[in-house]
Amino acid sequence: MTYLKTYHRPSTVDDALQLLARRDATDVTMQVLAGGTHSVPRLSEAEVDEVIDLQGLQEDELNEIHVDGDHATIGAMVRLQALVDDARLPELLRQMAQLEGPNTLRNAATLGGLLIGTDPESELLAALLVFDAIVTIQSTDGSQTVPIADFLKDIPASLDGGIVTTISLSTSGQTSSARVARTPADRPIVAAVARQVSRTGGGNRTRVAVCGIADIPCLVEPEKVREAVQHPGDFRGSRAYREQMAVVLVERVVEEI
Repeated sequence: MTYLKTYHRPSTVDDALQLLARRDATDVTMQVLAGGTHSVPRLSEAEVDEVIDLQGLQEDELNEIHVDGDHATIGAMVRLQALVDDARLPELLRQMAQLEGPNTLRNAATLGGLLIGTDPESELLAALLVFDAIVTIQSTDGSQTVPIADFLKDIPASLDGGIVTTISLSTSGQTSSARVARTPADRPIVAAVARQVSRTGGGNRTRVAVCGIADIPCLVEPEKVREAVQHPGDFRGSRAYREQMAVVLVERVVEEI
């Protein structure tokens, strides 16, 4: 069992970044906590010397939701329940946030923590993919933005000693979702979400994302769903079952929109 040596609770992003920067000059291993629902249960298994708890950060941008027309910016420390409760957000996003777990978890878990945790079965992450979410990362060198699809593919490289501060997304368009699970309250075995928006000059643009078929939720081309399935299978469903369900669900959500 590993015992923590130090617990930090910075009040500003700059203070948190200065603490993180110490890793480059020392042998200290650190764990950043947002809501803690993902990281805390794993601390006993990880060789972590120090914890940096972000729940004390006071910056408004980290803790608020701003909606302006068809654009929303959500702070990384916003709780998932706040997404469920905010009627300004797209209904699909609110529904997917509710499916992340019971309200006890949603009132503790943060959107930033969900991003870092990269749950392969997260329907909310799939929804963020189709809403073209952009992740803003603050580091000692300044801020940068990364499309969520690129962020999820390589989180350590995207962060590079930085902290996620906001997630921005488009809110327009028609949406649809479909899932298969053992019961309606269970985590999905496979789920698909889709969003369609009108192109400038005519025509439509459709984005489809699937979770439960790879190690992260991913965008897929409807005609190439089978090629995207990487899940080896488990007691809830074999690889072949997940592949077939992905094809069926993608067809369903595309037809619905």
